Amino acid sequence: MREFFYRPDNAWVGDVIPYYEDGEFKLFYLHGWRENYQEGLDHGWYLVGTKDFVNYRADGACKIQGGTGHVLKVGGTYHMFYCIFPPGKQLVCHAVSSDLKTWEPIPEHTFAADDHIYELSDWRDPFVFWNEEEGQYWMLLAAMAKGPTNRKGCTALLSSKDLNTWEYREPLYAPNLHVGAHECPDLFRIGDWWYLIYSSYTGRFATFYRMSRSLEGPWLAPGEDTFDGRAFYAAKSVSDGKKRYLFGWNPTKDDDLFGWNPPKSRGQDYHTWDWGGNLIVHEIVQRPDGTLGVKVPDTVDAAFSQPLPVQYQGITGEWTIADQSLSCDSPYGFAGCASREELPEQCKISARISFSRETQGVGLMLRTEDTLDEAYYVTLEPQRNRLTFRGKIMQSEEGGKTFPYEVELERPIELVPGRHYEIKVFIDGTICEIYVDESIAMSARMYDIPRGKLGLFVSQGHAEFSEVRIDARLVG
Repeated sequence: MREFFYRPDNAWVGDVIPYYEDGEFKLFYLHGWRENYQEGLDHGWYLVGTKDFVNYRADGACKIQGGTGHVLKVGGTYHMFYCIFPPGKQLVCHAVSSDLKTWEPIPEHTFAADDHIYELSDWRDPFVFWNEEEGQYWMLLAAMAKGPTNRKGCTALLSSKDLNTWEYREPLYAPNLHVGAHECPDLFRIGDWWYLIYSSYTGRFATFYRMSRSLEGPWLAPGEDTFDGRAFYAAKSVSDGKKRYLFGWNPTKDDDLFGWNPPKSRGQDYHTWDWGGNLIVHEIVQRPDGTLGVKVPDTVDAAFSQPLPVQYQGITGEWTIADQSLSCDSPYGFAGCASREELPEQCKISARISFSRETQGVGLMLRTEDTLDEAYYVTLEPQRNRLTFRGKIMQSEEGGKTFPYEVELERPIELVPGRHYEIKVFIDGTICEIYVDESIAMSARMYDIPRGKLGLFVSQGHAEFSEVRIDARLVG
């Protein structure tokens, strides 16, 4: 079965450069061949079109060999800004097109970092927009500012009146937080707030955002300043005029691209994350206080709406089971139940969950079996106000001794006893996309348990599950 979350044939999706026009999202992306690369094949920018994030049309290579950048239209001309990496350098390049397919580079517009403000080592991922207040274009870049420490990662700023010549300016945002450049910068406005997005692979590995009432700053870090966890990266956004969407990739653990896999690993879930994977799209949601959350796009949600008949059986603990509602009181231990049917390779699981004040953990077991010995656990942990993901690694002596973290993935979330939380989990082969309350997202991968049932559990407390459904993907 073809994967639901897009990737090209025999290759992978890297950084996405989204553009919207005439009712279609035109998604440029870096094409990751990996071991399938063959001499003579283009491996730079590719283009794919979609109107709904469900059906995609591959338009092929753009003949641009370079890294992440930006596309904008001025008059009847499309402008592409991107980066290249000659030995020891990083340079910004400019190309133009009349149809988004055939691009003509302008070599004389290529430029490097300014050696007085920025380090020459990092100068990539240009993002360009028209600043109405100044009456000129601004360019943001992933860069390293001059400074006394290695915490030089910044969002560089340049300005231009014609898109041809650029003036170097002090960084837009240089917080001395990261020892790596602020990758894939993006900037947009919703209401009274400006939002700056960037990705970092040092300190924390994620796509971050900052917010400000003015382009002059200050750029505020909200209490939770990321959109997703470790398995979602290099995200950039675009609006269709009504909603804004965030495009990133869920990395694989297939190829050991950096040679960091444990030498005696017994399972693929132990492996390190690769560069590139499958395209993941979140819809950005602005909360009343101006902070941002993300939800599953409506079209993706609707693509999984074929309900499957499911019956549940209690495995441990005293469960009350009635149709799509289940509850269990287990104040002193773990209690779990499981479906009698196996989960499809592609499906959506949805439920409303509430819990009592003393509850330590409650959630879903993905691909479990009747003994509940192994599963992927999606857990709400009220005592720690977090959503966690644990795989097979943590359920064995080997994992307990060798895996250096308590959990594999986690996201902060305020968890209030007695309140109902809506959870949606999308499974597509090894891909797992988790959403809570149309506000919190967590991407994951599942390799070592290829099939199994749906389980529900509560640990040291009381929980109620309602509107529990398993929906298959609509095809056709």
